Amino acid sequence: MNAPGPGPFTILVVDDEEAVRDMVVELLQLEGHRVLTASSGVDGLAMVRAIRPDLILVDFHMPGMNGLEVTQRLKADVATRGVPVVALTSAGAEEANKLSRAGCLAFIPKPFDPEEFRRLVAQLLNETVVRDRRVSDPPTAT
Repeated sequence: MNAPGPGPFTILVVDDEEAVRDMVVELLQLEGHRVLTASSGVDGLAMVRAIRPDLILVDFHMPGMNGLEVTQRLKADVATRGVPVVALTSAGAEEANKLSRAGCLAFIPKPFDPEEFRRLVAQLLNETVVRDRRVSDPPTAT
């Protein structure tokens, strides 16, 4: 497995399906991550402001505020626009394009294979959060 660098990471899962949230939590906790969940877009946005996760996984199809609106609000806010957002969704190509234009950096299609899911999340963390930490942390003197 492509294990990410310094961690563990805090990952927020925003999905209205309890079974999906439970599976994602279990898979990510096996990797040592701190996983927080929200069952709605409104709750997800409130949590992001309170805890600033390293990565957000958001479903497209949710009642009330869908994943597109969540992503648009995150990317419009200076305090949250730098948090990587990944769509975890069964949305089709049209919705995927809208999410991409709104700022989602990747898509994990539902249903997903657990091992492939873990590999994709590790890869995304390496390509975003770990890289950003390396760039922002000055080298230590030896």
